[in-house]
Amino acid sequence: MPYATLGSMIRYLRKQSNMTQAVLAQKVGVTDKAVSKWERELSYPDISLFPRLADVLGVTADDLLREFIDEEKPSRLLQIFKMSHDLRTPLHIILGYAKMAELHCEEPEKLTKYLAGIRVSGEYLLKVLDYVLDVSHLDDRMDFEGSLVELSDYLANNYPNQVSNLEKFDFSGKRILLVDDMEVNREIAAEMVMLTGADVDYAENGQICVDKVTEADAGYYDLILMDLQMPVMDGIEAVKRIRQLPDEKKASVPIIAMTANVYKEDRHAAFEAGMNAFVEKPIVMEVLFNNMKDYLE
Repeated sequence: MPYATLGSMIRYLRKQSNMTQAVLAQKVGVTDKAVSKWERELSYPDISLFPRLADVLGVTADDLLREFIDEEKPSRLLQIFKMSHDLRTPLHIILGYAKMAELHCEEPEKLTKYLAGIRVSGEYLLKVLDYVLDVSHLDDRMDFEGSLVELSDYLANNYPNQVSNLEKFDFSGKRILLVDDMEVNREIAAEMVMLTGADVDYAENGQICVDKVTEADAGYYDLILMDLQMPVMDGIEAVKRIRQLPDEKKASVPIIAMTANVYKEDRHAAFEAGMNAFVEKPIVMEVLFNNMKDYLE
């Protein structure tokens, strides 16, 4: 049966299992206060907690994600999650390719590729906007319009005249492991990082990342740039596995989260797992390089 909200579903399943909020919090690895806020709809569980939360409650992660307010309208959790991640991901591609086009404006082949990527990402972004407007009630549309105003202000403040002041960033001789499941994201980030003189290696998910760090010599990788949301193994779990490696030098490699999951809960989960820093997508090159500089110099 559909529940009124995700919070009411959590509360119902918790009581069905004769668990107190404190017991549920302990099993999931959060505070009592966090569970209380979930059930009162004051906040939502971090998306990375869904598998563990679902297992404790005796349902699947898909059951939690498919929670509906009614049969026609996805829960606010899904709307908020799609709003953030599905807006930031194509924006990261658009802004990244725009920056690459600026740096390679005299190379027609590369310029054509970047412009095509901008167009495709723009079309995808339009579909996301159409979806959100279609599934929202009138009040939600007004909230969405407010989000767009905030987004416009953010872009105006952060991307009006981004200057390529790269001379102060020289990471020559450093090897960076870039972890992201999307090829286009890896390409954009790699081109940015290579402007500093660093060498870049790739991993398509957290499991591959852990395997590469485990198999490489200690100190082979100077820093890891880690996406959070990936198949097979997400970034949070990958960081936990690396921090538990028996070789202390491998276990202490600097790791920077580089992600479109930007809620406070995402930051908390990243730092709790052992991340050293957190950089939001869309990526601002100087912000990324300044964070890298803290650990490479």
